[in-house]
Amino acid sequence: MLLQSFGTNTIGWSALTLSQNYVFLSIALIGVFLHSSLWFQLFYHKIKFDLSFIYSLGYVSTDIFLFSGYFVQYGIRSTARTRTWQISCYFEAYFILYFNILESFYLACINLSRYWQIVRNENIYVKYPRRVLLLFLTIPIFILMNMIVQHEMKWCVVIEEAGSSCSVAFNSITIRVWNLTVLFALPIIISLTTSIHCVLSLRHTHSQQTMIHRNHHRGLIYRFFIFYTIWITLWVPFIFLTYLDLKTIDNQTNFIVLVGSILEASIDGILVSILDKRFGIVFKKTYIAFLQRVGWKRRPKIHPRSPMAFVTQNKTHPISKNT
Repeated sequence: MLLQSFGTNTIGWSALTLSQNYVFLSIALIGVFLHSSLWFQLFYHKIKFDLSFIYSLGYVSTDIFLFSGYFVQYGIRSTARTRTWQISCYFEAYFILYFNILESFYLACINLSRYWQIVRNENIYVKYPRRVLLLFLTIPIFILMNMIVQHEMKWCVVIEEAGSSCSVAFNSITIRVWNLTVLFALPIIISLTTSIHCVLSLRHTHSQQTMIHRNHHRGLIYRFFIFYTIWITLWVPFIFLTYLDLKTIDNQTNFIVLVGSILEASIDGILVSILDKRFGIVFKKTYIAFLQRVGWKRRPKIHPRSPMAFVTQNKTHPISKNT
C-alpha cells in the first residue's frame, strides 16, 4: 500500500521544475487574457444568460478556476524558502484534477442537449428546466464525493517528490479502472455517441424537411468535431496518465502532457466560439465595432428571405438561435 510521502509540511520547487513552470505560467497568462476578453465581451454586448447557456458557461468557467488554482500554486511554490502548510499539497493534487474532470462532464451535457434537439426534436431547456438545473448541480457534487470517498478510504493518497508538485497516487487496480471508466471515459463516450447519432439522424432526414434545418444542424456537428478533435488531443493525455498512475513516465513526456493541458485551457477562450454560437456572436460584434472604429466600412451581406422553421411530422418547430 502506498503511503503519503511527505511529512507535516511541503517545500518549494526545484530549479528544473521552476524553469518548466515559467513555460506553464506564460501559457496561462495568455489564457487569462483570452478568457478575460471573452467575459468582457459577453457583458459588454449584453448577451442573455439564460438556462440554455448554463452548460456552456459552466464549461468555460472551469478554465477560470484552473487558472486561479495554478496561480495560487505557483505563488506558493515559487516563493517558498521554508516549509509551508501541508494543505497546499492537497490543494495541488486535487484542485486542478477536479476541474479538469468537471470540464469534460459539462462538455458531455452540451452534446446531450444537442442530441435531444437534433434527434428527438426537443428543447430540453424548455421542456425539462428542473432536470437541466439538477444535473448541472449534481455533477460537481458527484465528482467531489468520489474524490473524498477514495481519499478517506485510503484508495488514493497524496504524494510528493522533493522539488516537484504534489500528485494523487492510486493503490488499487479496481479504483484505477473505476476512474478511467466513469470519470475519464464516460463523458467522452457520451459526447462521441450522441454526435454519431446526430450525424446518422441528419443522413436520414425526410424530404419535407427544409434545407435550412438540415444545414443548421449539420453545421453544429461540423463545429463540434473541429472543437472536439482539438480538445481531446490536448486534454486527454493529462487525465489519462493521471488515472493510469504510471511511475515510468519520464520528465520530458510529463512536461509535454502538462503543456498540452494548460494550452487547451488557454485556447478555450477562442475555441468556445465553435462550441456555442453565442460566443461567436460576441467576437463578430467586436470585430464589426473595431472596423467601424478604424473607419473601415463593412459591406452588409444580403440574405434571401426564408422561413426560420422546419416541418417534421406536420409540426412546426423553431430553430434554436443559440447553438
